[in-house]
Amino acid sequence: MKLQTKLLIFLISTTLLVAGLIVFLSHRSVHTILLEEAAKRGLLKTKGLPAETVSGFQTESEKIILPMLQASLEQTGAVYAMALDPNGRVLAHTNVIEAGKIYTDPVTRNAIRSDQPGYRELEANDQTVVDVSLPVWSIRQATTEEEFLLFGGKELKETTRLGTLRLGLPIRDTLQIEKRITVQIVWILVVTGSIALGASLFFMRKVLLRVQLLIEGTGRISRGEYGALVPALSKDELGVLAHSFNQMSEDLAMAHEHLENEVKIRTQELESVVYTISHDLKSPIVSMQGMASILMEEYSGQLDEKGKHYLLRVISNANYMEEMIIDLLALSRIGRAHNAPEPADVRTIIEKVLDLHRERFEKQGIEIVVDPALPHFTFDRTQLTELFQNLITNAAKFMADQSHPRIEIGGRETGEWVQFYVKDNGIGIDPEYHEKIFKVFQRLKEVEVEGTGVGLSIVKKIVDLAHGKVWVESQKGEGATFFVRFPKQEV
Repeated sequence: MKLQTKLLIFLISTTLLVAGLIVFLSHRSVHTILLEEAAKRGLLKTKGLPAETVSGFQTESEKIILPMLQASLEQTGAVYAMALDPNGRVLAHTNVIEAGKIYTDPVTRNAIRSDQPGYRELEANDQTVVDVSLPVWSIRQATTEEEFLLFGGKELKETTRLGTLRLGLPIRDTLQIEKRITVQIVWILVVTGSIALGASLFFMRKVLLRVQLLIEGTGRISRGEYGALVPALSKDELGVLAHSFNQMSEDLAMAHEHLENEVKIRTQELESVVYTISHDLKSPIVSMQGMASILMEEYSGQLDEKGKHYLLRVISNANYMEEMIIDLLALSRIGRAHNAPEPADVRTIIEKVLDLHRERFEKQGIEIVVDPALPHFTFDRTQLTELFQNLITNAAKFMADQSHPRIEIGGRETGEWVQFYVKDNGIGIDPEYHEKIFKVFQRLKEVEVEGTGVGLSIVKKIVDLAHGKVWVESQKGEGATFFVRFPKQEV
């Protein structure tokens, strides 16, 4: 998952979480405040109840209390009104059938225990109400005159709890107001959240754009474009990172150039040494061959069979050394010679190679199949000829006793590459040797064949110099397919 997607998910989920929390807390706060205001309004409307009601509580007379409750019902618009004694027994109720009952529910217990007015939200008569409870006291002042008060004053001398007055005030309008406020809060959060989220996404895209430039820069370096630079668009941390990246890239380019020059110098020195040694060894080898041949022609009659055998071994080894020297010289020439690339008809080049070895292939009974649609491209024709000659002759060497030997040659363009292959149905190559066979003088041990083990090294060097790739796909006993791939921009 991309970083941009992760940040987007984080921002959206965080925004929704915060918005939900704000809506929840706001709803609770608004609900509490509106309930409190509704309860206060009910308390204010009942504050002026007639003092004669105290006698109703004292005598527990429903006839005295009920008119006061009915008046409170009309004055406050309450759903119900009731008077309770200190034990929760109903002294009077606007629903007269409730009179005489003892309430033990939690709301009643809290109301008769509290010395202060209170309120509680509950369901009554299929609607939501705020139940307001008011303690009723008998207060004796210094004048010994009793009054019915809902709230005590500083002049109180003696108080007696007579009971509790409870009113069920409807809050339908309050809930409607609460709903409208909540909807407004939600819309405000939607608008502000959308603006904040949009601003965050805009800022995030700007930051990620600069990160993407750094990613592209590292990708270019990984592809070998040492010295690739990225724009430093600001002086913040990302700008400092971009400057550091550019400095690193420039240092890497200089180090790479230095190493390339060192490798080039060492390679040239090594090729020069190989060329010099090979060239200098060729003359004594030729002399050795000549003298051994003269001995065999003019003095073979004076030698016994053992002497002839040794002399033949000298000639054979001298010939093998000459082949090795010729191959080493060919290998060293690849790095030293620089022929201009030119358009090459690959099929024509392959046909010339096949004509050169046709007698040998016919003797082995090898069927040669060449793809008629081989791609054309620009390359060094001499090196291309040498490449196919080594691959084709290598395939022919390892046919062993195959009853129907076959070599197939093909190629195609694939995207940014030009690819060729040489496929045979010979003895195959164990995967253990897939890398080793491209090294100088490395040969398969399973079968004795002619050659020095330099041919595939020549192929690899030609491909490496063109920044291409060569590899083999094979299993022992199942034939082998050699692939060579060249980048189009190089060829």
